[in-house]
Amino acid sequence: MSNIPHYFLYGEEQPEDSPDYMHIARLEQSLPKHNWEIHPHRHDDLHQLMILESGSMTAQIRESSAEYRGGCVLSIPAKEVHGFIHQPGVTGFILSISQPFILSLFNETERQALSSLFREPMVLPITDGRNVVELKFLGERLLAEYQGRAMGQASMIGAYLKIVFVLLNRQIKHRESSQVLDAKTILFEKFTALVEQHYNQHWSVSEYAAALGLSQGQLNRTCQRSADQQALEIIHGRIMDEAKRLLIFTQLSSKEIGYQLGFKDPGYFSRFFTRHVGQAPKQFQQQLVSSVIEQSVKKSETLKRSNK
Repeated sequence: MSNIPHYFLYGEEQPEDSPDYMHIARLEQSLPKHNWEIHPHRHDDLHQLMILESGSMTAQIRESSAEYRGGCVLSIPAKEVHGFIHQPGVTGFILSISQPFILSLFNETERQALSSLFREPMVLPITDGRNVVELKFLGERLLAEYQGRAMGQASMIGAYLKIVFVLLNRQIKHRESSQVLDAKTILFEKFTALVEQHYNQHWSVSEYAAALGLSQGQLNRTCQRSADQQALEIIHGRIMDEAKRLLIFTQLSSKEIGYQLGFKDPGYFSRFFTRHVGQAPKQFQQQLVSSVIEQSVKKSETLKRSNK
């Protein structure tokens, strides 16, 4: 894990009089300067909340990635590896909050009730219209307090944040109590478990369908219903997730990664990767390295200025 970038706020320079326990920005204003993409990294002492109002994004959390659409909140505790690729036009808020500051808002009983939020990364769909409106309102109030310098700023920010976390915890409890797995959902989970076991063996869709006792059409309909994707897209997506993970977190060459993922021809692996990502594996890796170096330089320059 030592080679994963550690960021404070994506290398952004804080105004001198900004609160040091929280940062908040609108996604549509903050992300364009990062070309809508934040490479995998972690924050040692910051809990992040992303309130996604509209648009779509792909989030990598730990070693898996998935696409999410507006009407959800991503909660990422400190030290968790994460990265984002947003589609232009996405709207919402990104909050980075000092973990000690969050914990100071709650008593021991409350912290225990909220422990899952503080411990595990979560993606919470917000389906209740009232909660969507309330979270948007809270995001706007937090942004206004952050940008202002009114008396009692920390108390107001703390109060709004406490409401946000309580609302998210209620959403978790509601989801847990109402979550009933139907037969098709269970079938989809069996399919994804099979993909996890055999993706580097390059099973065909027909082989997965046969293992589940389904036709290809039935399997595709199940995948479409549960993930809004065809079975082959899910299979290829898992291969690509692993390819990116190995390119980011190991020193293996593109050729070695291709062999590890079951590609007998390194050239075919390179073409497969390029077709899905838009650039060759080596270019993808070099771009990541350049980004890390750029962030390190910016951080070094910021430290130099602050020490003058």
